[in-house]
Amino acid sequence: MSPSLLSWLHWYRKPSYLDPVIFSKSANADIEQGLGSGSGSRPSSVSSQSDTAIPADLSLDRVLANKTCSPLSLYDFYMYLKHIEMSPENLEFYIWFKDYEARYQQQSHPGLPSQMTPLLVAPTGEKSATYSYAGAMTESELDDEKPGSGSESELQQYIESLVAATQETRPCRNSTSLFWPRPSPASDRTLTARPFSNHAELSHVSALFLTPSSRKELNIPPSMREKALDAIATSDSPEHLAPVANHVYYLLRNCSHRNFIRLGVKNGTFETLCMVTIVGCLFTALGLLTMLLVAFASPSIHHSSRWRGLASVPFWMIGFSFLFAGWRGSCFLLLLFSRRQELPWERLEDNASTKSGRSARLQQLWLVRFAKKLMIFERKIRVKDQGLRHLQRKIVVQSVVAAVIVTAVLEVVWLVLPIWK
Repeated sequence: MSPSLLSWLHWYRKPSYLDPVIFSKSANADIEQGLGSGSGSRPSSVSSQSDTAIPADLSLDRVLANKTCSPLSLYDFYMYLKHIEMSPENLEFYIWFKDYEARYQQQSHPGLPSQMTPLLVAPTGEKSATYSYAGAMTESELDDEKPGSGSESELQQYIESLVAATQETRPCRNSTSLFWPRPSPASDRTLTARPFSNHAELSHVSALFLTPSSRKELNIPPSMREKALDAIATSDSPEHLAPVANHVYYLLRNCSHRNFIRLGVKNGTFETLCMVTIVGCLFTALGLLTMLLVAFASPSIHHSSRWRGLASVPFWMIGFSFLFAGWRGSCFLLLLFSRRQELPWERLEDNASTKSGRSARLQQLWLVRFAKKLMIFERKIRVKDQGLRHLQRKIVVQSVVAAVIVTAVLEVVWLVLPIWK
C-alpha cells in the first residue's frame, strides 16, 4: 500500500497543546541533569520526536525558510509568538544566529560566493530587510566600541526586520529561491550608517538575550548561559552560540511550532466551532426524530415500509460530518471552501482600524461581540498554503467517510428491527 494512501487512512488529530513555560522548565531541568552527569548531550527523555500531527509540508524548517504561506507563514509564526505565547525572543535569536553564522562564514572566506541568508526577496525584487550589519571595524574603533542602548535598539530593529519584513514576500508564487544574498559592505543596500564589529554585535546580543533579567532573556539552562557568555567574551565564532541556538530550535520545534500548527488547523473562532457543533447535533437529532416518526407514527408501527427509514440518511450525513470536523477543531463549511476566519493578531489590527467608527454602546453589548465572531458575520479569508489546504481536504474526506460509516451502521441497526411492515 502506497504511503500517500496510508496517510489518508490515518485519522488526523491536531497536535496537543503544550504549555510553553512548563515545557521549557522541564527541558531545562532534564538538560541540567544530563550535563551534570557528564554526557554533554540532550537526554533521551526530551529528544526531538517526529509527530504525525504535523505534515512534512508544514514542518518548522519550512516555516523558518518562509516556504509556507498564510496562515502558517514565518510572519504568522512570529506574530503568534508575539501575541499568543508572548515569547518572540526564541525566534528572533534563532533567525539572528543563522544570519550571523552566514555572515561570519562570508568574512572568514571572502573568496567564496555570497552566503545565502534569510533575507527574503520582496515582490519588487528588493531586499526585504531595512537594516544590515556588514563590514568590520578597525582595532581602535573596536576598543572604543561599547554596548549602548542605541546600539541595542538598532540591533533589535535589525533582528525584527529579518522576520517581520517577510510579511511582504510572496513565496507561494513558485519562486525558485527564497533567500537573498548578503550584500557587500560597499553595497547601497547596506543601510546601517556605522557597521558593527563581530565582538560588538555579540556584546549587544548577550545584553539583549543572554544576560539575566534582560528584556528578551532566553529561557535556557544556567550552565548553558554561563558557558556561552564566557566563550563569546574571548571569541566571535558562532560555534560558541550553537548550543543555545540548538536549544532554542528544540523549544520552537517541539512546543511553539506544535501550538502554532494547532491554531492554524483550527480555521474558526471558538464561537463558530460552538455554532457548527450545535448545528451538527441538531441535524443528528433531526435524523433520529425522522426515523422515529417514520417507524412509529407514519402511519404506525408495523405499517411503514422499512425503506422509508432512508429518509434519515441526509440528516445523519450532514450532522456527523459537522461533528467529526468540529471535534478536530475545524468548521466543516470553511473546510469545504478552503476558507478561514481571522487570526487573533489579524483581529487586533482590524479592531484598531475600525474602533473609531463604532459606537461605545455597541462595543459593550456582549451579544453583538459574540455575533460578530460567528462565521456568517465575519470576513472569510482564503487559505493560501497548499500544505494546509491538502490537510484540510484530508479532514473533509475523513469526516465524510466517517459520517457515511456511522450512518450506514445506524441505518442497518434500525432497518433490521422488527418494527417495519
